[in-house]
Amino acid sequence: MVVYIDDIFIYINTLEEHMDHLRKVFQVLQENELYIKREKCEFAQSKVHFLGHVISNGELRMDEAKVRAIHEWEAPIKVIEFRSFLGLVNYYRRFMSGYSTKAEPLTELLKKSKPWVWTEHCQKAFEGLKEAVTEELVLALPDFAKTFEVHTNASDFAIGGVLMKDKHPIAFKSRKLNETERRYTMQEKEMTGIVHCLCTWRHYLLGSRFVVKTDNITTSYFQTQKKLTQNRLGCYTHVFVRGSTPEIN
Repeated sequence: MVVYIDDIFIYINTLEEHMDHLRKVFQVLQENELYIKREKCEFAQSKVHFLGHVISNGELRMDEAKVRAIHEWEAPIKVIEFRSFLGLVNYYRRFMSGYSTKAEPLTELLKKSKPWVWTEHCQKAFEGLKEAVTEELVLALPDFAKTFEVHTNASDFAIGGVLMKDKHPIAFKSRKLNETERRYTMQEKEMTGIVHCLCTWRHYLLGSRFVVKTDNITTSYFQTQKKLTQNRLGCYTHVFVRGSTPEIN
């Protein structure tokens, strides 16, 4: 059972077990004098709408109404409109590969030192984000009985990765590098990406078997390197002091 504010979710593999769990939940509610409204309840559902998502059969999708709203969004003419759009798209960033790279021309407009000028470059990035959302990528729900895969990558100004199970994505993650990180070597940027993804998905990975995959061959040897820069040493400490022992290849 999962409780979020005033929502209760009861999930299990079979209808018989589901009925048993319902009885136990009702028993606890009754003992604590807590009440529910029948018209706000749904039972034995194969598909559930929750916080802008649709959960069904081990899959996670974006809410169609939200996707349609993003797709039909007109180019903003004010900062407040732009913030609303970016906030809604950002909510679904876990569905998008390389979100930070795609959104970089737009997030630059939010800097106080930047004047509000909607250029052709911004329009192209705006349309690119809308297209990325409307691809309606379906994410898998995690299965802790299987080995997770963490695929990471880095560029000159952003890092990112994807958490996978059975070659199906569970979540995407990316962020821009700050000014200091942009001066890192390529290997240090790749290691920063690994650490960022491991910290983001630690609630999936701690206690689970997982493999980290990167396209930077030198990164796979960092565990056996005798000399580490301060940046790489910090990455090494983050990965191993936190109790994770990934296999990196």
